[in-house]
Amino acid sequence: MSAASIQKKYQNTCKLIHRRRLADAMVLLRQMVQETGKEYLGEQVDALQGNYEQLLKHSFSGVPDPERNKVYQYLLRSLLELADQLQELVLLNTSGGTVFQLKRDMRKQKRLGQTEVHQLLEEVCFDDELSGLLKDVRVGTGADTMERQRSLLKMFHVAWLADKYTEEEISLLESVCDSDRLPWHDKSLIVGALTLSLLAYWDISKCLLLFRFVEAQQQHVWERAIIGLFLGLLKHNERFALYPLLEEKTLALRSLPQMEEYMEALLIQYVKSRETHQVKKKWEEEILPAMMKMRPKIEEKLDLNNIFGDAAEEEKNPDWETFFEDTPDLLNKLQELTEMQMDGMDVFISAFARLKHFPFFREISHWFMPFYAENPHLKPAPGAREGAADLSPLMEKLEETYFMCNSDKYSFSLNLAMIPEQQKAAMMNMLNAEIQNMSELEKDQDMLGGTARVKSSFTQYFQDLYRFYKLHPWRAEFDDVFEMDLDLHETAFLNHLMVDGKTVRNLGEMLFDKQFYDDALKVFLSILDRDKSNIELFEKIAYCYEKTGELQMAYDYYKKAELIDTGRQWIVKKLAWCCRYLNRWEEALTHYRELEKMDPEDMPVQAHIGQCLIHLKRYQEALDYYFKLEVLAPENEKIRRPLAWCSFLTGKLDTARDYLERLLSKDPCNHHDLMNLGHVLWCQGDALEARKSYIKSVLCWKSLRDFEQAFKEDSLHLTARGIGEQDQDLMLDYLKLEVRARQAKEK
Repeated sequence: MSAASIQKKYQNTCKLIHRRRLADAMVLLRQMVQETGKEYLGEQVDALQGNYEQLLKHSFSGVPDPERNKVYQYLLRSLLELADQLQELVLLNTSGGTVFQLKRDMRKQKRLGQTEVHQLLEEVCFDDELSGLLKDVRVGTGADTMERQRSLLKMFHVAWLADKYTEEEISLLESVCDSDRLPWHDKSLIVGALTLSLLAYWDISKCLLLFRFVEAQQQHVWERAIIGLFLGLLKHNERFALYPLLEEKTLALRSLPQMEEYMEALLIQYVKSRETHQVKKKWEEEILPAMMKMRPKIEEKLDLNNIFGDAAEEEKNPDWETFFEDTPDLLNKLQELTEMQMDGMDVFISAFARLKHFPFFREISHWFMPFYAENPHLKPAPGAREGAADLSPLMEKLEETYFMCNSDKYSFSLNLAMIPEQQKAAMMNMLNAEIQNMSELEKDQDMLGGTARVKSSFTQYFQDLYRFYKLHPWRAEFDDVFEMDLDLHETAFLNHLMVDGKTVRNLGEMLFDKQFYDDALKVFLSILDRDKSNIELFEKIAYCYEKTGELQMAYDYYKKAELIDTGRQWIVKKLAWCCRYLNRWEEALTHYRELEKMDPEDMPVQAHIGQCLIHLKRYQEALDYYFKLEVLAPENEKIRRPLAWCSFLTGKLDTARDYLERLLSKDPCNHHDLMNLGHVLWCQGDALEARKSYIKSVLCWKSLRDFEQAFKEDSLHLTARGIGEQDQDLMLDYLKLEVRARQAKEK
């Protein structure tokens, strides 16, 4: 079975288990067992099925069973974990990816025993005497140091590549967390490995270890651990309720100082880090075209929506911009403190993308390594000539600054080391000054304060993760955490930590601001259950529905907003806009008449009134509005198109011809204008010139079928002007023969 097939079967199995369809899930599990060739795993399925049958039997025996729920939860957990194991076994045998090759290599080695655990800890932990010396002496690149780096790398791989941790591995990682001798940057590295491992393969032990790192509250380490928990439990959200210990540990985090504020900052940073171009792309390439297909053809023919553009009516309410003024702790501070970093994410990822090809970045653990000045990889290579510029002071300043993420700091430093000495000295002087300015700015902004420092740590780590998932050569082998389906409001881990209604509202606002309208909608609807008097909620819910293409729901909520505050211009514009796209032209006209009373000089409103009147076949009234617009905006050539059409339909053929000829002088290949001119010429009795204009239209259209369809849609207007149906059929056949003859000649 291919990797894609087993993954699909695994996903279906998990869905069945989460939907409590265990009997069906066990059928798929048996099929997966056959794929592995491990018959003993079939015995596990048999045992679980036997337990389930006993549970079912007792459930309907009429005898109360106080342990039934616990047994059922145990079955759900066991079936899911067995599905995890089966998928991994098949992928280990079939996947050609680099990560699975590393896993296969690791499985050939003996798992860590207690002796190996102690040995690893001794190799990576500084002893008391050595750590005292290191306060005044720089770490060198001797054999001991390199041996320590190799042991640290082994520890990273154990934490990352192991699916289910053994007792010895758990003991090792607990010791890493609890050690007073292990530097913070090494603990941070191991937290990165734990996070990668949890995202790849579920094991509650990994969650509990991350909780342990969070509870230890070591600066620069716990911030990464809470992000690891957030990402892992976001991905495995449906499993949270199956492990009561997770709820217990999560609730205990509330007692940590400012935890809800930190979670809010974490969420904001995560949402900011995600790509939003796909959201915009979906609106422009899927939703809007689907809506346009439902519109009458006259819209395209006369280009009615683009006379003044439709952008003004799609804009957000300008009053919404004031929302965050009442919540300075949410955005104002965060923007002041991290605007530079977030801008830097967009700028620096382009600048440093090409600098991720140093040998340093070939080792995956280095993408998760915090930047610290004493890193042996930053030391001069053995044999470096004397007199070379000492980069250590610059590295120390770089370690302390927040304006660049760790990954980019390494790219920058490694690149700097390769620059010729003369240029390097000049560049270092400049950079020292710049970093000094940054340091002063950070101090001015109270960057040394606890809250600001934590938020900056979140920013840097998310930037590091972003680079890993977007730039690493093996990125296709990882599920991108920045592309996960957003369902933040339904994430159990977050719900247990965000109890303040203000925090939930802020989450909705951030999702809304970043254009994740589906997710913002869920948050706003949940808030609406508690507060039905807030007009802004109704407006934003309506706007979310609008942006996801559910225009009837958008209309309904705009109407509810209007009931709270009648006559607001922005709401009336939105109602009119929805009615147009729902093809409710009479109602749209009513709304635009109301807007006209509010602002008689609003030319887009005048244009839309004309548009509604055309759809309602009130052509003379429409003509009056477009004449008025021509006087007010004579430079707007697009007004001439509906003027020409309405003139034609009201019998003003000379006027229609004049407008069309002026339009074609500017745009001679507009197939709609050429067809309309043909109509006018024919109705004026000049069939020969009409035929020439029709032929030009077909050639510009590049589709005889599309021309014929559009021509037939106008048939009733030609009939009304005295052109019989037989003559219309003859004209179409003549055009077909003429165009086909020309095409054959060109070949």
